[in-house]
Amino acid sequence: MIGQRLDSWIRGHELFVDAVTALLLTAGCVLIGLLVRADAGYFLFSLLLVTPLVLRRRRPVLCGAVVVSVAFAQWLTVADTTGALPADLAVPMAVHAAAAYGPRWAAWSGLAAGLFGAVLGGVSWPQLPVPFSQHALIAAFLGSAVLAAWALGALHRLRRRQVDTLAERARLLEADRDQRARIAVLAERARIAREVHDVVAHSLAVVIAQADGGRYAAAAEPGAGLSALVTIGDCARQALGETRRVLGLLRDDPGEQAAPQPGIEDIPALVDRVREGGLDIRLTMQAPPSPVERGLGLVAYRIVQEGLTNVIKHVGPTARVEVSVRWDSHGLEIDVLDEGPSATDAPATGGYGVIGMRERASAYGGTVTLRPRPGGGRALNARIPVMA
Repeated sequence: MIGQRLDSWIRGHELFVDAVTALLLTAGCVLIGLLVRADAGYFLFSLLLVTPLVLRRRRPVLCGAVVVSVAFAQWLTVADTTGALPADLAVPMAVHAAAAYGPRWAAWSGLAAGLFGAVLGGVSWPQLPVPFSQHALIAAFLGSAVLAAWALGALHRLRRRQVDTLAERARLLEADRDQRARIAVLAERARIAREVHDVVAHSLAVVIAQADGGRYAAAAEPGAGLSALVTIGDCARQALGETRRVLGLLRDDPGEQAAPQPGIEDIPALVDRVREGGLDIRLTMQAPPSPVERGLGLVAYRIVQEGLTNVIKHVGPTARVEVSVRWDSHGLEIDVLDEGPSATDAPATGGYGVIGMRERASAYGGTVTLRPRPGGGRALNARIPVMA
């Protein structure tokens, strides 16, 4: 944890860290020069070698070029006098920076220049009459130092690349998680919107039809008006219960979520309730070959409910409706056909209700179509491929 924090802090303060490193190295070189009473060339080359290290992370190519050039000039001018300098540590540091932070060509160029400088140093140092093996040993030592610096720089580059890859992967995973959460929220909102639309639209359509029919019938037959009021009350209470259940989903109330939902077995009761409003409905319902999943039963119930709601809203109580729920080898098929006049304000493509039906059916791989019928009326057809 401490190492990660330190690495993160260094990444955010690279120029400051490099400047402090160059300053400390300069101070050490100056102190050594004062102790050995070095000449002006020592201090000049020490300053020229160390100063570019301030930019070794920000401008590794420039840093390496300056350090190599100054080191070569040092070898040409003071190789026979001052010789090697403590500031020559800048050469492997520059090679490391080129391998770690520079482009690939700069890394290999820095390695080649460093090894060439190691050979030159082995030729000139030590400045004593020693056998050739001693010069070869010095060259090998300098070359190994350059090679080690280059290898560490290459490993550092690889580590930085891996860290950046992991950071990018984490960013993509976080974005994917947020996207999934957003999709889940939108899906839940669409589901609740479908529930609210189905409950409210159907209940209000039945209430309006009953209220209008009861108002005209009450004058001639008071019992019809009373029956309409009873139907309105029952429908309103049912709508209130289902509305509370939907609101319970919004509040994440377990008690409300556990409330039973209508299924395919409730379709006859739905048709009877709408028929009491004066709509002429003929129901043909085939028993399922096996128990029906609750989700599929709710889909079938809502499709029939929405089809009857559209008839009440767009055609009126004078329409004749045929509701068919059938099972075959391909699955479940639902038809809601009306024979009333086509409404001019109701497009054949439907509104939010048809969109909700299609979303419900698509969850089971089904389709919903709404089209005008020849001679008037419209045909609502739903096919859901469910294995028996």
